[in-house]
Amino acid sequence: MPCPRHPMLSAYMDDSLSPRQRRRLAAHLDGCAICRRHLEALLALRQACRSLPAPARTFDLSARVAQRIRQDAAHRRPAFSGLRWSGFPGSLAAAFSLAAGVWLGGLWVAGAPPETAPVAIARVFDPVPPGGLCAAPELCGSLRSMQ
Repeated sequence: MPCPRHPMLSAYMDDSLSPRQRRRLAAHLDGCAICRRHLEALLALRQACRSLPAPARTFDLSARVAQRIRQDAAHRRPAFSGLRWSGFPGSLAAAFSLAAGVWLGGLWVAGAPPETAPVAIARVFDPVPPGGLCAAPELCGSLRSMQ
C-alpha cells in the first residue's frame, strides 16, 4: 500500500515545504523505506533530465518575419504620390452614386406620395378587440354570409 506522504516528496525535493513540514517529512523518511525509494527515484529522474542536451534552435521565426517585413517595405509604393489614374474609376463610381442618391432623394421629398387605395386584406393584421374572432369582419367568410 502506498504511503500517504508520497505526494509531498516532490515538494520536499523542490524545497517548497514549510520548515515544520520539512522536519516532519525528514523524520518520516528515516522510518519509511517506500518513501525513501520513491524520493531516490525522483532525484535520479531529476538528474537524468538535467543531463539531457539542450535542443538546438534551428528555426528563428523572428528573423524570418523581420526579413519578410523589410522585403515588403522595399516593394511597396509610397502612400501618396500625387494624382494617380489608378484610383480614378473608383472615385468616378463613388461620385456617380452620391449624385444619383441626391437626385432620387430630391424626387422622393419634392414629389407627393402616390395615392394608394387601402387594401382590405391588410386589415387582417389590425389589432383584434378582446373577445373578437376576426380583425376585419368583412373579410371573414362566415360573418359576410350573415350580413
